[in-house]
Amino acid sequence: QSDSSLEISDFSLDNKNDTDIVISSNKDRNPYYGDLHVHTKHSFDAYIFGVTASPDDAYNWAKGQTIKHPLGFDMKNDEPLDFYAVTDHGFFLGLLPTAADTNSLFSKYEYTRPLHNLNESRSDGFLEVIKRGGLFGNFARTTIEGIRNGTIDKDLIDNVQKSVWRETIRAADDAYRPGIFTTFAGYEYTSSEDLYNKYLHRNVIFEDTKNLPDKIFTRLDSQNPEPLWEWMNGLR
Repeated sequence: QSDSSLEISDFSLDNKNDTDIVISSNKDRNPYYGDLHVHTKHSFDAYIFGVTASPDDAYNWAKGQTIKHPLGFDMKNDEPLDFYAVTDHGFFLGLLPTAADTNSLFSKYEYTRPLHNLNESRSDGFLEVIKRGGLFGNFARTTIEGIRNGTIDKDLIDNVQKSVWRETIRAADDAYRPGIFTTFAGYEYTSSEDLYNKYLHRNVIFEDTKNLPDKIFTRLDSQNPEPLWEWMNGLR
């Protein structure tokens, strides 16, 4: 009788000299690195705290190029990304830099005066941050109230949004490099029945830039996300 626990089975490769095993790569399992939630100066929360970068700047940074920080120093991404999407807030898209531009028609509203030339110069002190934090709340409340009571021209706001949305699409197309750097047109939708608390954010990413709508759907259209989904289904 033999003790089976002492038996040794050889399961090694038939060709014992073949030690270089080549495993082919699967293109669908390669890791790619990128970012699908990026804000530029066209987002109210970015601009109010000093961001001056455009969608073009954002894509250039993602590709490894040098751009300027608002405080003057250079910023560079040492590891260029594979994909990227500028997804600025659809809500008030581009409106704050437009209010700050004293040459714009929108800046003629008296309540925009505290924003005039806001980012022409800035400091990084704590008091500056506190001051800027209070500016947007007042701006948002007055704008919403003005739209509701008709003292602010909503068409003017829509035209700003449409113009910036076209810029966003154009920047994505210009930065696209097939097989090297993939870009998406998109924006951020914020839903909530409360304007200032309990936000729920969703990034709306489009498959390509063909036949995109001239006007995006934002919380100014509905604070409930279900109409957003209906709007998206209508675009399919």
